[in-house]
Amino acid sequence: DGYRAVLNRKTIGLGLTVFVEMKVGKHSRDNAAALQQALMALPEVVSCHMVSGASDFLAEVVVPDLEAYERLITDKILTLPTIEDVRSNFAIRTVKSNGPLPLGHLAK
Repeated sequence: DGYRAVLNRKTIGLGLTVFVEMKVGKHSRDNAAALQQALMALPEVVSCHMVSGASDFLAEVVVPDLEAYERLITDKILTLPTIEDVRSNFAIRTVKSNGPLPLGHLAK
């Protein structure tokens, strides 16, 4: 799909990675689309997935520190349309990131 530079997050001052689980209040196609657009517009959200289970969306958020995350949650994420619940999982250490895609199935 394209090329990009992979930067060391800590080196450029983005030392906190948070995986944010979000639950939507009123499920509908329109609400999901509105939330998706809002999440895509946040530069701190570096990846986001619609998931099944206890939450509806899982976003990977990168910020400089806890204070920046608090501002993001308070001023932006909690104001997003139809958000009912937010749970934050703070990364302690990155074990693997940006790994290559498993392409073994193409060799068959």
